[in-house]
Amino acid sequence: MRDEKKKRNEELDSFWDIDELIPRRRAVHHAANTEAAEIIVPPPASQQPPANAEAQTIPPRGEVKPRFIPPHTAEEEANRPAPLLEYTPENALIRHVRVYSWKSNYRYYEGFTRDAERLMNAKGAECPRTPFFSYVPQYGQMSRAQLEWYLWWRSHVRQGIYLDTDYSYVLLYVYELINLSDRMDAREVRDTLCRVWAHYRDTFYQLDTYLPEWICDCSLLHRLPPPDFESNTLLSAAMSHSTLKEFFIPSQGDDGYLSALLAFCCNYDYRKSKFYVGEHVALFDKAILSALREVVAHTSKNGHLFVSAKLDDSRLKRDAYMGALCSYRIKKKIEVEYCSFSRSHELRYFLTDVIKYTENKIRGALGIRSRLSIYALPTAIRELLDNHLDAILPQKRAVGKPKEPVSADYEKLYELPQKPLSLQNAAAIERSSWDTTERLIEALCDEPEKEDAPIEKAVVSEPTTTASPLSPAFERLPLPPSAANENDSLPTAAFSAYHAFLCAVRERNPAAQKKAASAHGMPLEVLADEINALAADLLGDILLEESDYGFAVIEDYESLLLQLTQETEQKG
Repeated sequence: MRDEKKKRNEELDSFWDIDELIPRRRAVHHAANTEAAEIIVPPPASQQPPANAEAQTIPPRGEVKPRFIPPHTAEEEANRPAPLLEYTPENALIRHVRVYSWKSNYRYYEGFTRDAERLMNAKGAECPRTPFFSYVPQYGQMSRAQLEWYLWWRSHVRQGIYLDTDYSYVLLYVYELINLSDRMDAREVRDTLCRVWAHYRDTFYQLDTYLPEWICDCSLLHRLPPPDFESNTLLSAAMSHSTLKEFFIPSQGDDGYLSALLAFCCNYDYRKSKFYVGEHVALFDKAILSALREVVAHTSKNGHLFVSAKLDDSRLKRDAYMGALCSYRIKKKIEVEYCSFSRSHELRYFLTDVIKYTENKIRGALGIRSRLSIYALPTAIRELLDNHLDAILPQKRAVGKPKEPVSADYEKLYELPQKPLSLQNAAAIERSSWDTTERLIEALCDEPEKEDAPIEKAVVSEPTTTASPLSPAFERLPLPPSAANENDSLPTAAFSAYHAFLCAVRERNPAAQKKAASAHGMPLEVLADEINALAADLLGDILLEESDYGFAVIEDYESLLLQLTQETEQKG
């Protein structure tokens, strides 16, 4: 009894002991010796060498043993199968194509192929649309009503009429075309796949994942050229969702070829420019495509820039119709040697500079001041683009609002009277001004002025030859036009502090620009911003912009910069 009571008390005391609640960990056992040990396993008794055989030695460390090749792998390497088809397509980027048979035979899709052959010429009757869903649709999965709707829908598709239907019906028809491609005209099968994809891709976005790849496989297996898509948008979509983008490049240098260059071989998309809006869209598209066509014709062979570019060959091995329900006789392995244009950094940088330089020319024609940075565009290409774009772009717009012509009769209404300089007239003007001031003070004051403290009038005495002929008020009056000096309208004195920097800008000398900026104790960009701020206050526009040789004067103000620097030198 006492033992049970004692045990109970111990349990109550240890109830709040956390260590008792945590399970204990097993101690980690560490071996005494951790160095590597060499173990020799004796061969089985059936393979024991005879007693008089020489002892075998283990090869020393570092000696390379011959690689063991399994019998089936060695046989495959020694007897590689010959390709079923081998050819060189008429494509500047596809070097060679080899088609091999599938490595192993299988039969689990032969039933689908037999059903497709049996129903190939079946015609459906008009019937209501019946829903159908399957991840891998087959004929045996459909009910009678679903099969009737499929045949009715398929008969319309063959006539070019695309009714609304379910995704599984579209996928079943694609499988049917693939498995009957050797029983039908291969080009018609490929073109039908293109049409089905074009009409249903907006409704079923999943088709973009499969159809471009299967269209490419069908073309390669049957030695077909790239398909003629209905629009460049469809061509771009096919290239975007295909592993072998180079196959879809058109064989001629047309707009589809140029669109492929812009989409996949350029780091700058001019369509995202903030100036690509409104009425400028047509001008951008026309000028950039025309400039790119001119550059391609000048720098390439046979209308293809890729042929002359230094691009490395690539090799692609792929299984035909990957992911599709495909019978054994259609399943093939394809090996393609091609020239990958999208991986060439040299070509990508070159085309990017061409597009940016063309947009700069468009901006200049539209009167836009900002410019894009050009890195390494050759001088010959710049001159080629200048000569080509000057002929197709509109003339450069004048800065500011153009002045409307004014008739001579209208100008006479605002002509100032031609009066000689008279001191008497100036004095009369001053007296009239003081009279007006007195009247305003009397009208605005809250309390009337006392009679004993009248406002003193300014006494205007007749000028003498020794006194100043003009009063302070008259000195602030503007001079008549005949007395103004034309050179005073130029803010020469305001820019005199930047004479050395402006001379370096005029001479296009980046080193002298940096030296002049250091003399002012500020970075080159800060000094240029300070001059542009001063020019904006005085002229209403900036004076300098960035260029390949430091900062340069805007083309419209080159004569002004020359006049400023020359006058500063003369005054100095």
